[in-house]
Amino acid sequence: MITDMGTIIITVTAMRTNFKLLLCILAIAVSSSCSKEQVGDPYILFEVHGKVADADGNPIPGIQVLSGITDAQVTNSNGNFTFFGRSVPSATVILTFEDKDGDKNGGEFVTKSQEVSLIMKTSGSATGNFKGTYYADQVTVVMLAKKLDKTDTDSGLIPLSSTDTIPEEEQ
Repeated sequence: MITDMGTIIITVTAMRTNFKLLLCILAIAVSSSCSKEQVGDPYILFEVHGKVADADGNPIPGIQVLSGITDAQVTNSNGNFTFFGRSVPSATVILTFEDKDGDKNGGEFVTKSQEVSLIMKTSGSATGNFKGTYYADQVTVVMLAKKLDKTDTDSGLIPLSSTDTIPEEEQ
C-alpha cells in the first residue's frame, strides 16, 4: 500500500512538473511572436532644447520643464534645458514651465504652458506603434515675474489697482 501511494505521489509530482514546463514553453512561444511595438498606442519620442528667460532676456535657472507624461527637467544656471519625452504622434507638444523654488532664482515667475513645434528626425515603423523621433532646437520661453503679471487669467481682464485712474471719456 505504501509503495502504491508513493507511486501516485511521484506520478502527480511529475505531472505538475510537466504541466509547469508546458506552461513555460507556451508563454515563451506567445511572447516571442509578439514584439513590444504591437502592444499599446502609437507613440513618438521627442527631444526639445531651449532656454527660459525673463522679460528682460535674463536666463532663469531652476525652472521645472514638464510634459504630462514624462518626468520633469530643470533649467541649468544659464536657463537652458533639454527635455526628452514620449507622446502620441503629433507635430507639436505642450510643455509647462513652473517656478518651484520661489524667489531663489531671481524672482517668482508665473507658470507658463507653451506649444512647441516638432520636426521629424527619423521615421518609425510603418506597421508598429513606434512612429519616429522628433526634435525642436532653440526654443525660447519668456516667463513673466508674478509681480508684473496683472492679467486676471479667469476673465482675461487687467484688474485696476487703487492707484489707477480711468480717463473721463471712459467713465
